[in-house]
Amino acid sequence: MSNKTEIPKITYDLARKIVVVTAIFALILSALMIANYIQTKTIEPLKSDVLNKMMLQLQKDPANETLKEQIRALDLLARKAYFTNQWQIRTGSFLLFTSLVILLLALKFLNSRKTKYPDLATEPHPDMSWDEKILARKYIIFSGLSIIALALITSILTESEIPGMGSGSDQETAMPSLEEIRQNWTGFRGQGGLGFVYQKDVPLEWDGNSGKNIIWKLALPKPGFNSPIVWDDKLFLSGADKDGQEVYCVDANSGEIIWTEELNDIPGSPAKKPKVTKDTGYAAPTMTTDGNRVYVIFATGDIASLDFTGNRVWVKNLGPPDNHYGHASSLILYENILLIQYDHNESKHLIALNSASGDQVYDTVRDDQISWASPILINTGERPEVILSSNPHVISYNPSNGQELWRVDCMYGEVAPSPAYMDQMVFAVNEYAILAAIKLGEKPAIVWEYDEELSEVSSPVAVSGLLFMASSFGSVLCFNIENGERLWIQEFDKGFYSSPIVVGGLIYLMDMSGVTHIFKAEKQFELVSEAALGENAMTIPAFMPGRIYIRGEENLYCIGSNDG
Repeated sequence: MSNKTEIPKITYDLARKIVVVTAIFALILSALMIANYIQTKTIEPLKSDVLNKMMLQLQKDPANETLKEQIRALDLLARKAYFTNQWQIRTGSFLLFTSLVILLLALKFLNSRKTKYPDLATEPHPDMSWDEKILARKYIIFSGLSIIALALITSILTESEIPGMGSGSDQETAMPSLEEIRQNWTGFRGQGGLGFVYQKDVPLEWDGNSGKNIIWKLALPKPGFNSPIVWDDKLFLSGADKDGQEVYCVDANSGEIIWTEELNDIPGSPAKKPKVTKDTGYAAPTMTTDGNRVYVIFATGDIASLDFTGNRVWVKNLGPPDNHYGHASSLILYENILLIQYDHNESKHLIALNSASGDQVYDTVRDDQISWASPILINTGERPEVILSSNPHVISYNPSNGQELWRVDCMYGEVAPSPAYMDQMVFAVNEYAILAAIKLGEKPAIVWEYDEELSEVSSPVAVSGLLFMASSFGSVLCFNIENGERLWIQEFDKGFYSSPIVVGGLIYLMDMSGVTHIFKAEKQFELVSEAALGENAMTIPAFMPGRIYIRGEENLYCIGSNDG
């Protein structure tokens, strides 16, 4: 009989010890997690001022290999810190939640047994009643639980505020580093949409008719004015017509189509396709990729994410675009956020979707007019900005939350060219409007403007203190970015829809007949080479080490040395 009465008492004492240990553990862990939240709010590992300054320096000196290695090392260190912080958040949250469950179960057990087994060693002090002691214990318990609850809340807030986090598979996939992005060709005009090439050994000569330096040529099933994007040995582009819309994955080495994914059954897609012009078509926007998935949008408003094997990750319809030319704005990624400039007659938006799930992150309503321009992403050294050009404003937003940062009234007409950026200056242009140089700072403002030979479609590019712009009439101009002085103008036989791209100290610019004019990025015009594709082309070439990929009206070309 003695053992039977003692066993419950032993259990009761064990439960008391569990309460004490788990309470102390939970409180210490809570304090550490709250401190982690404060540290995360103060120091963001992926937003290093030193890294931002080094990136700006590299933009001025893109051939500096030592600086590239330093950026790679610092970027890797920052990402290791980020993922360590992420692991600490998840592990701490799990341990805290587990200890809280154990604590509550032990307290419940003690509460059910306290009338049977009063603790005589800790009877109330003579000057404190039993009821007062119970009330004091409740205060202690509720205070401790409040601290634990605060720790859990801060862990949730910390995780939701860290870039790259979200629902779905984005928690399982690491974001690519800046160096990885630059070593591939991830979207319209390359990294950030700024028109810079970081690859080496780019071909200078080719001829589509004779086959010189043409490694392969591929006839594409469906038309499209979108430019190719490339990640490692896979190339992606889209095609569409009245009968359907498709995404193609091409082996970048052999030119064979690896897979084709039809995207004709997306929920909400309009039964009747919108009207488009011949110059735009149904597949004008260039795709984008994060190295794990590709993202595509069509003139129907259908948008989709596919993995590298062609499987759908998510699909949706943003609402049919009301647009007399057809939707043309290309996609761009900021960390794990897919950004869409969706400016149409009835509604204008900057839409942000979670890249892994397709869920809406924000939808910023814009008070501008219709636009066909694509966004650019810049880092000023102080913050990232996504910049959109339309009629009548050039507007900068925080890419994380869609909050407007600044705007300048300087555009009008049907805006198609994307802005350029260099040295705290944004350059926006449109035919029948102006070329405006906007100086950033506390209050961004136009510091100079130019109103002749303006670009209709081609986007300008800035490098080494110079701005280069091409028009659809065949004019190419060079400006001093500080004062707007026109340094030279060169006339060509054919006009330009494609945009100038900076490759080392050279500019590659393809005209509408498919001839690429290669000239020096200097204050005086000096032609280096001219290379003909052999067919008309309006797209932006994609650059990889030793290779250029160009989409013509009929074929996709791979250009490189073939010893021919």
